[in-house]
Amino acid sequence: MKLQKLVLTHLAACAALALGGVAMAQDIEMAIGGKVYTITLEENDAAKALAARLPIKLQFEDFGAVERIAYLNPKLDVGNAPTRTTPKTGDLTYYMPWGNLAAFTGNFRSSESLVPLGRMSTEAIRALRDSGSADVTLRRKE
Repeated sequence: MKLQKLVLTHLAACAALALGGVAMAQDIEMAIGGKVYTITLEENDAAKALAARLPIKLQFEDFGAVERIAYLNPKLDVGNAPTRTTPKTGDLTYYMPWGNLAAFTGNFRSSESLVPLGRMSTEAIRALRDSGSADVTLRRKE
């Protein structure tokens, strides 16, 4: 009986450890013009640093043919996050040299110093693309 109890206690501890190590993506919200969209953040240090700053109000501007950018002040601490990605439509990234968020409205080439932060739905990226200079609020999901 004692051995059985010891084994069950050990199994419960192992299960708790295993579940605690599971990476779970975090959802945040992007509010534009009274509508709310979900952004699913990556499980990396830079995305966690962004989430820790929420809520923040930004104004995005067009950059190139396939990006909308907004500057963060101060810059994000990216920690051990990947510093190269090949962005696709709907990707939210962070460009380290300039300290700006970059939301991709189209696919782009592999880029150094571009940190993946999260993914937006087609509707969210369309709303951001069409937002002009309107305020965009990033906040924790309600």
